[in-house]
Amino acid sequence: MFKCKECGSTEFNLVVQPDFTGQVEVDHNEFNEVVITANEQIFIADLMFMNQFAVCRQCEAIKSWEYFFHKPVSLM
Repeated sequence: MFKCKECGSTEFNLVVQPDFTGQVEVDHNEFNEVVITANEQIFIADLMFMNQFAVCRQCEAIKSWEYFFHKPVSLM
């Protein structure tokens, strides 16, 4: 998963090229990775992709993403 360095949000919007006519879907897999489906192509978003195409939904920052991994909860 990814987190905005400006505000800490993990919510984002993708900015696709204006002439793109296909359909884009965003989901998560069992490892909590961001999975992008664009038409028939499926891929896992990496940091470079996020910093090129994602805008923070909270503060609208661009090129401000970093990896974010939830810390496991201790059962003891």
